[in-house]
Amino acid sequence: MATRSLIKSALPLLLVRPQNLTRCRHLTSIVTNAQPHQQAAFAAGTSNHGVLSSFRIMSMSTAASESGSAKVPKSVHVSVAHELVQAGHYYLDVRTSEEFTAGHPPGAVNVPYLLKYGDDSTKNPNFVEEVSKLFKEDADIVVGCLRGIRSLKATADLSNAGFRSVTDVAGGYLEWTKNELPTEV
Repeated sequence: MATRSLIKSALPLLLVRPQNLTRCRHLTSIVTNAQPHQQAAFAAGTSNHGVLSSFRIMSMSTAASESGSAKVPKSVHVSVAHELVQAGHYYLDVRTSEEFTAGHPPGAVNVPYLLKYGDDSTKNPNFVEEVSKLFKEDADIVVGCLRGIRSLKATADLSNAGFRSVTDVAGGYLEWTKNELPTEV
């Protein structure tokens, strides 16, 4: 019960709409796994904990823009992305196959967003189609790249193509390894 009231008091800080709370299964584990002083800081909105800062700055529901056509993808800190993967979300790595084979989060699936031709690269024209062969539109997918730029574009493309639960990994694989999260080759 205390966790539920803590989450409700933290919701405005986290920019999570109450109707989307069911999509935020990971939020409960993040708050309940926090130390007591961190839980109090979450509730008061005074935490300097990276997860809360990430939520304040980046977490938002994927929503249609004013024009109604483009969708704004949500981005989360790598520690939140790791929690999501542990909770059952798929990790879609959109780096090149060479980058992917050098190391990636455990269980990640690779579909390159950009294709390299020598020193040049171009957007993969079959990206959404290739992802559609691997995942249903209602699959919970965390999308990462090297720095968070390609993954943000890929997440927007997937959202606009009808995928309903895609989340960008802010900072990408570099931030993932910087935070000493698990990797495999």
